[in-house]
This record gives sequence, structure tokens and C-alpha cells, in this order.
Amino acid sequence: MPTLYERVGGQPAIANLITAFYKKVFTDPILGPFFTHTSLEKLTHMQERFFSIALGGPVPENEISLQQAHYGRNIEQRHLTRFTDHLLSTLNEVGVDESDAHEIVKRISGFSEDVIEPETDNG
Repeated sequence: MPTLYERVGGQPAIANLITAFYKKVFTDPILGPFFTHTSLEKLTHMQERFFSIALGGPVPENEISLQQAHYGRNIEQRHLTRFTDHLLSTLNEVGVDESDAHEIVKRISGFSEDVIEPETDNG
């Protein structure tokens, strides 16, 4: 049985997905500011690697943890929800099968605890 990574078309399809997806994210008025000082080339490379891992593809060596990559960015659940909405929309636009698209969103959403800034008790 092919992996989800293989079913969506492997690395070329992931590269196409990431490019289309981040065009939406970078122009989003709420999400775009998170990427103001981010190299699109570096981000694209990192996201291709992340999606490869999340979808059952090759696992690159020497990965930075998601917590390290997102630390101090004050990402909240509302940001992740918007991010996920753009992802689902992009998956549909690039022709990913609906059930595979929902599985991809489920897998990516499974990493939310590593991305969302924990709330602190200031009381």
C-alpha cells in the first residue's frame, strides 16, 4: 500500500503544494506578518522536509524541532486554524483527493502543540 506521500505524488507534488500554499499564507493579512523576515527559499525547503516526514516520505537528517522553529512567535490556535484553512483550500486546488486532503490536514494538525505558544499564567 503506498504511503500518503506517494499517493499525493511525492517530492514534486509536495514542492508544488508548498509553493501554492505559501503564496496564500504570505498574502494573508493575519498570517503574513509572521513571515516578514523569513526567506521564502529557506521556508520552502524546511516545509518540504516537514511535509515529507508528516506524510510518510523520506525523513531528512538533522531536523530542527518544531518547538525551536516556532518559539517566541506567539502563534495562537486562531492562527493555526487559518493556516489549516489555507492548506485545505490549496490541497483542493492542486487536485489532491478529498480523503487524502483531510488525512494531510489531520497529520499536520497533529503537530499543533509544537507550534502554538503555550499560555502562561500571569496571575
